[in-house]
Amino acid sequence: MGNRFGFRDLVLAVLLVVLIVSVWLAMKQYDRQWDQLGQIGVTLDDQAVELKRIRQALAQGVRVSDADDAQASTAGLPFPRRRAATQMDDYAPGDWYIDAFGVAVGKLTPLVSSDVYQSVISNYVMESLASRDAVTLEWQPDLAESWHISDDGLTITVKLREQARFSDGQPVTADDVVFTYHWIMNPKVAAPRDRSYVSKIASVTKIDGLTITFKLNETYFKGFEICAGMQVMAKHYYSQFTEDQFNELPGLLFGSGPYKLVVDPVSWKPGSGKIELTRNDKYWAATPAYDRIIFREITDETARLVTFRNGETDRFGPQPEQYLRLKEDEQLQRDKVLYEYETITGGYRYVAWNQMREDKPTRFADRRVRRAMTLLTDRSDMARTLMVGLATPNSGPFHRLSKQADADIDPWPYDPQAARTLLGQAGFEDRDDNGVIESDSGEPFRFKLIYPASSVNYKQMALYLKDAYARAGIVLEPDPLEWTIMIQRINQREFDAMTLGWSGTIEGDPNQIFHSRAIGDGGDNYVHYQNADLDQLIDQARVTIDQDQRMALWRKVHRILHEDQPYTFLWTSRSVVFLDKRIHNVQRVKTGLNHSMHWFVPLGAQRWSR
Repeated sequence: MGNRFGFRDLVLAVLLVVLIVSVWLAMKQYDRQWDQLGQIGVTLDDQAVELKRIRQALAQGVRVSDADDAQASTAGLPFPRRRAATQMDDYAPGDWYIDAFGVAVGKLTPLVSSDVYQSVISNYVMESLASRDAVTLEWQPDLAESWHISDDGLTITVKLREQARFSDGQPVTADDVVFTYHWIMNPKVAAPRDRSYVSKIASVTKIDGLTITFKLNETYFKGFEICAGMQVMAKHYYSQFTEDQFNELPGLLFGSGPYKLVVDPVSWKPGSGKIELTRNDKYWAATPAYDRIIFREITDETARLVTFRNGETDRFGPQPEQYLRLKEDEQLQRDKVLYEYETITGGYRYVAWNQMREDKPTRFADRRVRRAMTLLTDRSDMARTLMVGLATPNSGPFHRLSKQADADIDPWPYDPQAARTLLGQAGFEDRDDNGVIESDSGEPFRFKLIYPASSVNYKQMALYLKDAYARAGIVLEPDPLEWTIMIQRINQREFDAMTLGWSGTIEGDPNQIFHSRAIGDGGDNYVHYQNADLDQLIDQARVTIDQDQRMALWRKVHRILHEDQPYTFLWTSRSVVFLDKRIHNVQRVKTGLNHSMHWFVPLGAQRWSR
């Protein structure tokens, strides 16, 4: 029987063809959708890369609005280490950095405040012409684009960056630099400390809108540092205030830096418990990662630790008595990172002996008495106990790691018998057998030691010294003071003895602290120390450009201060600090830790902003 292809077969065949075509069309559609999805994925990846590039470029201060700018090189731009942070794989802008001060800050106005905490805040808001690189210690340009120093070191010409702007968008010009110099030198401005350094400059002259020439009136080894280190003040802002207003208003902090005060500087008043800085949206250079910088004022050490544990602050510097316990703390080991470091800029702790009060010499005017006080101070034991091994006794104002220090000088030993002999030679004996030594006139050897009331460590030190001196018949009365009151008493020279610490520099100049001319006019020789030989050596060293010759002179300065003991130089110390683990790019450098403006928090770890 033959095959028959009927109507029903035709219908089935047509349906089969339609089905095959439909499947084929569907497969083609799926292929196109798959390709489109793949292309979308590629596009999203490209956009993510581009977004990161834009974010990094903005952080570097590079415009990316057109193709030419997108290809722009960052060579020659300021703040290379901030820009380097933006190239890290986990870099992200945002979040807040919250620190805590153990004191209440009384003034933010530059120049008129001698408070170290003000200078910490000011460095976020104001900028100088140049600064030291924390790794190389070489000078790097900031507001300056370039400079030239004459062979004799007396003429320094600086070219400013054209793109530099203050936080209100006004350009930084040569007029601002000239204004800054004249404002500091204005005797009506309460800036004696800065004026004592800047007085080395004979003139500052505007060459054109972006070029300035500094003329020094004498050779000085820190000549460039004085010129380049001045934080530039905006003429259009600060000139609106009289000298009296500038001296009195506490919050006049305004500049070209990456941050600015949250509140109007004129309206800022101390006492709020915190100082807030926000990102300067008109900043001209490499933008740090943080949206906001906050400094909380928490005078109680226990409260500072609690807020740090709770994640309310990001940094905690433990006192020596806390260090050993916190080092083994399980929570801190899990959530925080401990950094220990020593640096030549770490400074030193001291006890200062005031030699003049109410225009009359004190008992400390006698070098034998000052040396006796040092011999009664067991610095090695204090370094082991009060400083839990973090301190090393020192013999003078120069860090032992510095080229300025004379390595052949050992700190005076603990020698109570030698101290009693010196005190006897100075006329102090226990004349009535009451356990207290008296002078020839019968005046008991009794004095007050002022120190910061907020510090447990200083309190422990005062009590330690009280017991040590009592064994030699000397009565020490601890006199803890609130920080602003203590600074006032020091500036007015109203104290018998005091203890604090000086911060250090790469090469220090002892002129402002120990030269006799620094006794008056707001200088820091608040102990009224005078030595003509020392004055001559300091003057000679300051004008000696050859480094080897200058270091030999500094070592002679070291020897005289060791012999005279205007201070009992206590110790230098290693710094210890805890930081929240979420903070990245924290590096140990020659000056300690790199600046927080180099730090950042990866996006997934950000706590305060998104």
